Amino acid sequence: MNKIFRTCCLLTLLAMTPIAFAQNPPRTLPLNPEVSISVHDYADVPTPLLAAAEDQARGIFWRVGLETVWLNCSPKLEKVEPKSCYFSDTTHLTLKISRHAINAKVRDRIDVLGTAYPDESGTGYFAYVFYDRVQELAQRRSLGHALLADVMAHEIGHLLLGSTSHSSSGIMCAHWNYEELREVAEGIMSFIPAQSSIMRDRLRVRQSERVDLTALAADSRFALLH
Repeated sequence: MNKIFRTCCLLTLLAMTPIAFAQNPPRTLPLNPEVSISVHDYADVPTPLLAAAEDQARGIFWRVGLETVWLNCSPKLEKVEPKSCYFSDTTHLTLKISRHAINAKVRDRIDVLGTAYPDESGTGYFAYVFYDRVQELAQRRSLGHALLADVMAHEIGHLLLGSTSHSSSGIMCAHWNYEELREVAEGIMSFIPAQSSIMRDRLRVRQSERVDLTALAADSRFALLH
């Protein structure tokens, strides 16, 4: 009798539960498109310099309407690194700061400060900065952390824009000569308006797709519970 009573009570509570309780929460997106970046420092960049560079790079993206979240992942952390340090997708990218150039194609080109690897569809997850070259140029031109910030933003830009995303001016310019380095020194390097629009639109689509996949997974779990 007690078992029957408990079963009836449970059914009554379920029947009285508002329909919204069983539904998924509204699918909302941030006001500005957002991308997370796991930074793996294999070059032992001084912590204050790296923090300043990340902060400046964050500002570069913020000025064109993008929110960036920088997650520091260091080999020194070993097992205490967050799990997200080893996770990459279209809205969570990976930036590795290497001591030296790792790509044989650019190893002998001292003018190459970094590289990125988008695929044929223009989607990519991994970018690299070659710290020895950045450090040498920054010291020679007294650029401090600004050069590292702009190189990081440039390579992340490739992952958001695609491999054929170089422009004749701005931060995505392929060759940084006197004028570009002057803008680096003054902290005014930026994406051109067309690139800014493309990145915002692409990130919104990627976020929407991720929200849909998350909701689909939640729906599947909900179905299994029933």
